[in-house]
Amino acid sequence: MNISEDHIPEKVTENIYLTDTLYLEREKFAASYFIEDGGEIAIVETNTNYAIPGILNAILNSGFKLPQIKYVILTHIHLDHAGGAGLIMKELPDAELIVHPRGARHMISPEKLIESVKSVYGEEEYKNLYGDIIGIPERKVISLTGGESISIGKRKLTMIDAPGHAKHHNIVYDEFSGSVFSGDAFGIGYPRFRYGKGDLVFPSTSPVQFDPENAVKTYKMITDLNPERILLTHFGSVENIGEIHTQLLDWIDYTAEYALKRFSEGHRMDELNKKLSKDLWKKFDERTVMLTGESLSDDEKDFLFLDADLNGKGAAFYITQNNLR
Repeated sequence: MNISEDHIPEKVTENIYLTDTLYLEREKFAASYFIEDGGEIAIVETNTNYAIPGILNAILNSGFKLPQIKYVILTHIHLDHAGGAGLIMKELPDAELIVHPRGARHMISPEKLIESVKSVYGEEEYKNLYGDIIGIPERKVISLTGGESISIGKRKLTMIDAPGHAKHHNIVYDEFSGSVFSGDAFGIGYPRFRYGKGDLVFPSTSPVQFDPENAVKTYKMITDLNPERILLTHFGSVENIGEIHTQLLDWIDYTAEYALKRFSEGHRMDELNKKLSKDLWKKFDERTVMLTGESLSDDEKDFLFLDADLNGKGAAFYITQNNLR
């Protein structure tokens, strides 16, 4: 693997660094983090195979060596968080992977993940988005959730079960720095939508495991930790945690209300997806007008399109499954 390209990480706080993975060739869209303590390093999130050279180069450019990497941690196994795990573990023969028990088997044998992606995007687009996803030897995979900790130098990183976005989701709590690595469990908040009056932050309600009741419980669990900062995979460090919590609850209520409303009106399948996506665009625009006095620009809409589309599909899947039980 060529890791010679220049990549400089951003220092978030003492011994915690953010690397922009340039996912989908977009800046400040998806992050990977690494923590160093006592000469040992843990990476949190791998993004896709295409991000791995940049992640490793960022560590080297910070003055560290690759053999110092002790753990690679995944918050969950969605491919914008975990698609590059097999490749990075191949490059780090002495490191171990930390993952939620519900996701471990898919990291060891990723065939079902691959087939699922191919069924949606096709073979060519799968390769364009993710490259060749490879499995990880079982001996290198550690399944943790429910409060177990690993050690990096003198600091402990605790894995805590965090359902709502996905059933295979952990958050990572670093008590030493007061930091929570939240994955998708405390919303999405891109830097370009952080304004003087407040931020545009919203839940990730993508298919197929969105569960609003558990999402709300997870938000409370995270805020009850009283962290100094939350490190979003999408994207960066946030400290206005109470404000974001309130906004996430409002989004969940709105999403659940409109999902039930559109389903009760008789909309199903693609039509339900479209209706809910349109409802979510209305919410995005209302929030932006409140914060800036202006509607979303075409460029901003393009940046948010993937999230709006997936969130609409996730809400539609949830309400359909909930009413067919």
